[in-house]
Amino acid sequence: MAETKSGNKIHLLTKLKTSVLSKNVSLASLNYLPSHLKKDLNKTLNQALIFYQQSLIKGALKVISPEKLLLLKNPQTPQINKGETVLIVIPHNKIKYVFQTILENSTSEGFILKIIKPRHDKRLVLNTSVPVFISFVSYNLFLNFLQKDYFLVRNSNFSLDDPSLKNLEFYDIIFDENNNVDKDFQSLIHKSHLKGELIDISSGGICIKIGSILQIPENTHLIYTKFEISVEESELKFGLLSHLRNARIEGNSSILHLMFLIGFKPEVWNKIEEIIKPLIS
Repeated sequence: MAETKSGNKIHLLTKLKTSVLSKNVSLASLNYLPSHLKKDLNKTLNQALIFYQQSLIKGALKVISPEKLLLLKNPQTPQINKGETVLIVIPHNKIKYVFQTILENSTSEGFILKIIKPRHDKRLVLNTSVPVFISFVSYNLFLNFLQKDYFLVRNSNFSLDDPSLKNLEFYDIIFDENNNVDKDFQSLIHKSHLKGELIDISSGGICIKIGSILQIPENTHLIYTKFEISVEESELKFGLLSHLRNARIEGNSSILHLMFLIGFKPEVWNKIEEIIKPLIS
C-alpha cells in the first residue's frame, strides 16, 4: 500500500459559505446574469470569488465576451495550465452565480478563461449492495466551523505515478488553526448514527437510501459518510464529508442526496471509475 498523503488545505469557512450556506445558480454565460448585474460587468466581477484547485485565489477579472474572461496576472497568481478548471463565483444577496471555466490560453497580461456549460456529473449505479454508514454533524459543531479557522484536507494514497495501484483510500479530515485534528470531528467520524445503502455515486456526490422514514436532526447541513466498494482484487475505502442537498420520502424509505465538499478531480475519478467498472449496471 502506498503511503497516505494529504491533498491541498481548503479553508473550511470559505467552502461552507460558497457550497452550503447559499443558493448556487450555475450559468453558461454572463448574459444569463440578472439585468442589474449586467449593467457594469467589470464592476460586478470585482466582487467575484475565484477558485483554483479547490482554493481561493486573489485576482482581478475583465470581460472579453459573454463567454470569456481575462484573469489578470499578479505576483500571487498561481501557474494555471491549459485546460485546467477555474471556478468563478459571484455572490449577490443570498444567491451565488457560479461559472465553471477552463483555461483556453495564456498571454503576458493574464489567463483567458472560457465559460463552459454547467457540469452534470455522470451518476454510476452499481449492481451490488454497498452499505453506507452515516454520521450527522451537529448544528453546534457546524457553528463552531463557522466561527473559527478550520481547514479541510482529503487524505489519500492515490498517485498518478503508480497506475497499478488498485486499493485506494480517501478520507476527509478537519484540522484546526494549530494543525491538529478537531477532537469533536474525530469523535464524530468514529461513530455512526445510521446505516443506509448506496443508490448511485458520481465525482461530485452520492445518493443513499435509508430503510425507514427518517427524522433528520434540525439544522443538519453536513453529513460524514463511510463506505467501501470491493471489486475483484481491488478495494476502495471512503470517508467523505458531504453537504445534505435534499431529502425525500419514498414509501417507507428515505432518500438522501449528498454533495461532497471536495469533488473528485477528473484524473482521480477516472481511476475510480476504471476500478468499479465491472460493478456498473
